[in-house]
Amino acid sequence: MHLYILHKTHYRYPSPVCESFNELRLEPLTNEWQRCESCFVSVLPTAQMRKYLDLNGNLVHHFEMTDDHSRLLIESRSTIVTKKRVDFNNLPYGSTMKSLREMEGNPEYRAYLQSSNYIHLNPEIWRMAVDVQGNSNDVFQTAYKIMEYIYSNFEYSISTTSVSTHASEVLERKKGVCQDFAHAGIALCRSLGIPARYVSGYFYDATRFQVMRGSEASHAWIEVLVNGSGWLGLDPTNNRVVDHNYVIIGSGRDYHDVAPVTGSYFGRLPESMQVDVQVKRLDN
Repeated sequence: MHLYILHKTHYRYPSPVCESFNELRLEPLTNEWQRCESCFVSVLPTAQMRKYLDLNGNLVHHFEMTDDHSRLLIESRSTIVTKKRVDFNNLPYGSTMKSLREMEGNPEYRAYLQSSNYIHLNPEIWRMAVDVQGNSNDVFQTAYKIMEYIYSNFEYSISTTSVSTHASEVLERKKGVCQDFAHAGIALCRSLGIPARYVSGYFYDATRFQVMRGSEASHAWIEVLVNGSGWLGLDPTNNRVVDHNYVIIGSGRDYHDVAPVTGSYFGRLPESMQVDVQVKRLDN
C-alpha cells in the first residue's frame, strides 16, 4: 500500500517566546514491513535541522530557535510503502507463558518488563491482569484478551485525559484515547511478564468513513514479544491486529520515548495548539 501522510502542529503564544530547543519524532521508520520513500520535515520560523537516531532506534529531528517568535509551525510530509505484516490465518499461538522466563534475564527486553514514566506496576494492576488472563496459558492469546478487554470495557473519550495521564489512572477510570489505551495494555502485559512496548504512528482508515477510532490524528498501539515470532502489534483502541494499514514512527517504553514534539523554551504557555493529520492512499 502506498500512503501519503501530512502532519501539522501549530503553536500560538500570547507573547513572544525565545530560546526554544526541540526534538521531533515525525519521520516514519524503514523496516521489513514499511519503506519510507521520502520525508520532509520543516518548521516556521525556519531553523536548521539536525537528524539522528535515539537510543530506541527512532529518527529524531532537532532544532533550536533563539530569537523571539509568537508562533511555531511544524510540518511533516511523508510517502510510505507498506506491505503485508501478519498472516491472519496463522497467528502466533503456541508460545506458552512459561517461555517468558527465557526473556526475563535478557537485557534487550528488560526495559519492556519494568515500570516506566507513564506505567507503574503494582499489585492492583497485576490482579486485574490475572483476571483478564483467565485460564489462558498462551502468550499471544493472553495479549489478545488484554486488547479485547480494553476495547470492550474502556470508553473512548477525547476530553477526559491529557498527555500526562498515567496508566494507573486510565485503568481505574476506564476512559481515554489511544495513548491511554496503549499505556493500559502495556501495564497489564508487563504485569504478567509479557514484554510490551509503546508504538507511535498513523493508520489508514480503509473504511473511508472514519469508523476507526483515532484515524483523525496520530495514533498509538502496543507491540508484544512472542517467543519465536518477534514483536506483534495490537491496537486496543480498535481491537485489531496491526497490519499493512499502520505506519510506524517509533517505539519505546511509553509515550515519553516517542512523543512527536518535545522541548523547552523561555516564555508563556501557548494560547492554542492545533494538530492536523491526513493519511491518504496513493495507489487506489
